[in-house]
Amino acid sequence: MTLSKAQFRETRERCGISQQMLASRAGVKVLSVKRWEKPGEAEPPADVQTWLESMLTQHVEAVEAALDAVDGIEEVQGNPPDHVDLLYYRSQAHYDTYGRDEGDYAIVNARSREIAAILEAQGIEARFRYPEDDEAGFQRLANTR
Repeated sequence: MTLSKAQFRETRERCGISQQMLASRAGVKVLSVKRWEKPGEAEPPADVQTWLESMLTQHVEAVEAALDAVDGIEEVQGNPPDHVDLLYYRSQAHYDTYGRDEGDYAIVNARSREIAAILEAQGIEARFRYPEDDEAGFQRLANTR
């Protein structure tokens, strides 16, 4: 499947991948990524599109897993929770200190933002929490990933 320029950029942004991050991953300059996203300019290489599509798959699976966990709370309680706490990170160094898995904090934060948008659309308040604000709560949240 080949993504249009708009889909390529939308997918990159949805997954929390900056142009710089994509350029580093692809071994090119940021200007190349900008050209891949600009109409009438160069197309992104197939391997880059494939990688970005795999990142979207991981993103969607992570979002769905979190939403399934919220559904599990509803099944146990008999009604949806009035709010859900979502982890959020201030920087890469912050994520490196508190994050459970290796990775990029921007990607994790993008997932939290998408989960929040879906929950809010369902009438469930989403609250962003920094891990150090509540260590016990952080451990509960981290163990659901």
